[in-house]
Amino acid sequence: MKEPYALAALAVLSVAARAGEGLPQGRCGAASDQAAIQQVIDDWRDDYNAGAPAKVAALYAEDATYLTQHFATGIVQGRAAIEAYVKLGTDAHYHIDSIRMLATACTGDFAYAITRYDATNSGRKDFGVNLVVLRKTGGRWLIAAHEAAVPDPAAAIQHLDVH
Repeated sequence: MKEPYALAALAVLSVAARAGEGLPQGRCGAASDQAAIQQVIDDWRDDYNAGAPAKVAALYAEDATYLTQHFATGIVQGRAAIEAYVKLGTDAHYHIDSIRMLATACTGDFAYAITRYDATNSGRKDFGVNLVVLRKTGGRWLIAAHEAAVPDPAAAIQHLDVH
């Protein structure tokens, strides 16, 4: 059953890539779904900042995938491994200052959220962006795939000429 996740993730990545800087302010049709997805984002931040990696991991499906440039393989697979990965940050007392939802969309039991976060890590201010793919399971939205990216403003392309 992992194939639907892969297809959904590819579709979401395609939409996100085309969205560029002018992200659509799409919303989920049901206000309750929109609120539930926002709650997942808020719980992630709050549980992380509380030093509760098990609570953060509980927001993910058992077979979730977390893509990050901060792990040697770039891929953290499964809830237990995600908890171990998150624990490294909470043990270091990293802090998520804010997470802002930029765009969301839902279709059936799948949704995505594009967010921007600001963090304080070892006294250094950082920011990053996330693509979070969620799946509704048993009436609850769980993270199925999560990609985090931390741009390097010094090396990044500063502007895109879009025609």
